[in-house]
Amino acid sequence: MKLTVNNTPLELHRGARVKDAIVSFYTQSGRRVPKRLPPVEDRFGNRVAHDGELSEGNALFIVYRRRKRAASMKIIVAVLATALLSACGTARHTGATTTDENHAETSPAIEQHDVDSPASELHAITSPAAKKPADTNVPSERQAVIFAVNDMHAAIDNFPKLAWIVDSLKAIYPDMLLVAAGDNQTGNPVNDQFPEKGWPMIDLMNATGFDLSAVGNHEFDTGPEGFGNLTGKANFSFICANVLTDCHPTLRISPYRIITLPNGLRLAFLGLLQLGQNGIPDTHPDNAKAFSFRSPFETAPEYLWLKDSSDIFIALTHIGFEEDIRLAETMSAGIDLIIGGHSHTRVEKEQKHNGIIITQAENKLKYGTLIRLTVSGDGAVRRSMQLIDIRNSKKESPPAIRAMVDRYNDNPVLNEVIATATDDFSSYEELGYLMADAQREAAGADIALMNPGGVRIDRLEKGPVSIKNVYQLDPFGNELVVTKLTGEEIYSLMRAAWPVDDRSPLLPSGIRTELKLDAEGNPLEFIIHTEDGNPLDPDRIYTVAMNSYITQVYDYEHADPGQSLFFTTAEALINHLKKQGDVRSYRDMRRVTITR
Repeated sequence: MKLTVNNTPLELHRGARVKDAIVSFYTQSGRRVPKRLPPVEDRFGNRVAHDGELSEGNALFIVYRRRKRAASMKIIVAVLATALLSACGTARHTGATTTDENHAETSPAIEQHDVDSPASELHAITSPAAKKPADTNVPSERQAVIFAVNDMHAAIDNFPKLAWIVDSLKAIYPDMLLVAAGDNQTGNPVNDQFPEKGWPMIDLMNATGFDLSAVGNHEFDTGPEGFGNLTGKANFSFICANVLTDCHPTLRISPYRIITLPNGLRLAFLGLLQLGQNGIPDTHPDNAKAFSFRSPFETAPEYLWLKDSSDIFIALTHIGFEEDIRLAETMSAGIDLIIGGHSHTRVEKEQKHNGIIITQAENKLKYGTLIRLTVSGDGAVRRSMQLIDIRNSKKESPPAIRAMVDRYNDNPVLNEVIATATDDFSSYEELGYLMADAQREAAGADIALMNPGGVRIDRLEKGPVSIKNVYQLDPFGNELVVTKLTGEEIYSLMRAAWPVDDRSPLLPSGIRTELKLDAEGNPLEFIIHTEDGNPLDPDRIYTVAMNSYITQVYDYEHADPGQSLFFTTAEALINHLKKQGDVRSYRDMRRVTITR
């Protein structure tokens, strides 16, 4: 995958994230990677989270001096923390009518509240009593209000704050819709390792009153059966037009949803999903192999008829901000609004491209976007958006949501014993070999290499091994990457690793290495043998597994940038330990020999 950072061209493994690009930029520039990575913006001036996902051709820019946050953001937070202190809606659902191609039944109408104009938004939030009485509403103007989040990635700890903000806003806008732009799953072991993987997020989204969710690439991480089970238990709809689910009838996914508000406005939402260079979403290929996918850009024009079937046509996408701009350029005749996800972009100020507003609210429930759409009598749509800070809210509501979060956090998932160590692990090396073995097995690779700095504990006592132990050993969330390297390129990697790892060799699986040093401790020669004792063939191509940190930091010769398997090295180790049950002893194991 090719992109630029500060106009410097880089080539990264497929599935790389923003943090990988930053690290690669510093490394390629010959500069030390800072312990705290600097903030990053895209070419449009939007802040992008370090774990944001990338697409071919992205352009990123490092911000060396932090800017003050927008004053409007602070005002909105202060408003929601003070003026709405007493607001606490108990009803979670809007009473809106939801229809799709099968036309679901109608629901009771709910009184529609309105405000004068987009300019009065802050005044309306501050003083609900200042709104116009219902009997003075202008019939020719009707309003739709949406609160949108994206890429929540199982950030369950922020749900009590989200619930307070949603309740407070619904005290003003009772018919407000709550939508998510995909990637609700993956990122928190409390959710990801739950016995019913992913259920805590669905349970909390149900309780908070979500109306709709796009399908993100990480929705597939629970596997076809798991995803189907979760869609069946969700009280909200999943939409995606460019995935075919005929082979999995348990999956409740529709291409679109039309929601009719009590004031009669019909909102059509079209779901679109990101696809990688291999034609599938960024997830492990096994999770997607039973599905068929189409390009979102080929699919979207086929649904332009939704504009004629609705008052407002909205694309609820998970394709990334720059791809949303591309969509706006090709769909301007129909789309009124794009609510996006995937790239973890923080859109603080109105971004209008080809006449279409595009929103996105970073990730992990740090922010949400309040969107107001007013339709005039002639069908024209006025649009406005405001970014609201969820993370720094001082209020939570209702107590039931906090109780749910506490219950899930107290769940003994992390204390689950997944294996038994038959002997003590008494060094970084022994644990590093175990990690490399797990990565090699998970990738089906010839060789796996583990950097010593990625092994975060040096002892693991004989006896039970828990999921918590794994995350103590491997806390970074690095993804497992597979590359095809010649023997000569593996030698180049070994040489490059020595100075980066504070003069320590890589810890391998599948090979044994001998390192000869000179009198000053500098490497003179690397000698590598395969497990069967044969010398590594410099011309043969080997499949090599390693974490995403190694692929970006080590400056070595290689033609293949690699392919992410879209799960973490910690997950690989958890699965390996579960499979092993009784973990063999690594006592006195020597896969690396250093001589002088």
